Amino acid sequence: MYEKFANVKLKTGQSMEVGVVLAPDAEYADEVKKFLGHKPETYRRHIDLCVYEVLGLLETRFYVGRIDGHIISNIMITEYDGIGTLGHVFTLPDQRRKGACKAIMKYQMDDFRSRDGKALYLGTGYDSHPYHIYKSFGFDSVYDESGFMYYFAMEDFDVNYFADVDVHVKDDIEWHDWAKITALTGITNGDQIRNIALGIYGPSNFEGGFLHFKQELENGTNYRAAKLLQTTSGAVVAMATLKQDEDTILLDIFAHPLFWTQSEMLLDSLEMPSSEIRCYVETTSEGKVELLRKFGFHCKDVQRDNDHGLDVAVYVANTG
Repeated sequence: MYEKFANVKLKTGQSMEVGVVLAPDAEYADEVKKFLGHKPETYRRHIDLCVYEVLGLLETRFYVGRIDGHIISNIMITEYDGIGTLGHVFTLPDQRRKGACKAIMKYQMDDFRSRDGKALYLGTGYDSHPYHIYKSFGFDSVYDESGFMYYFAMEDFDVNYFADVDVHVKDDIEWHDWAKITALTGITNGDQIRNIALGIYGPSNFEGGFLHFKQELENGTNYRAAKLLQTTSGAVVAMATLKQDEDTILLDIFAHPLFWTQSEMLLDSLEMPSSEIRCYVETTSEGKVELLRKFGFHCKDVQRDNDHGLDVAVYVANTG
């Protein structure tokens, strides 16, 4: 479905139509695919799927600028329940510096707010020209001097979002979990080690990482399990994965600091294989250490992670 917002005048005096394509859309599918065909394969896979079919509860919107009926600029939002990721910001090289992207951004942000949007996340170069465009629309760095940015419709969004204490285990990771996992991996408090298998350390944008992760899960290789702990209001507050790591199984579990105790049900839901299971935990993580010990893990070694400036304890359990 395509919805026109307005005609705007660019710096050159040209008229550009601004509108949004809500995927899937058979009429615009081929044009959107072609316009974003330069994206890496993993990103193209999502685009190729969403323009033709419904991806569960995930909503994908392509906010476009059109001149003479052809797309010249795009901003994409993937979203569920008011939590979204902004990406694929692209303007044709010969159409740049005309104000096209900024014009689309205005209507995209207005539309997001009109649908009671709560939070958006994006990744860009810190202090770059795009960074300052996003900043002018209310985005800010997740942490100092970072190109990982957030926009909260309400100032205390993150406090309220993680306030619900009623939780349950979600057995399958679905398309609409995309931005919700980023809301968790993007928190500025809590452990630095968030998921070694996925390369997540500290506050992190899970935009591209989710696409690789989702494809691996669908392929049915490497990962033996991947589950989430979710509140009744929909927030993802913990994630656990089991992945084959040579002769052992690597357990990764990360929780919002308020939910380590409840994460016992998440760990309990995993079907542990009959082999050695290894989990890495920074030595200052009291909640994670206590959780692992409850499940029979013991500290085998302590190593120094110079890349991340951490002392890391290696906890193991043997279920064989």
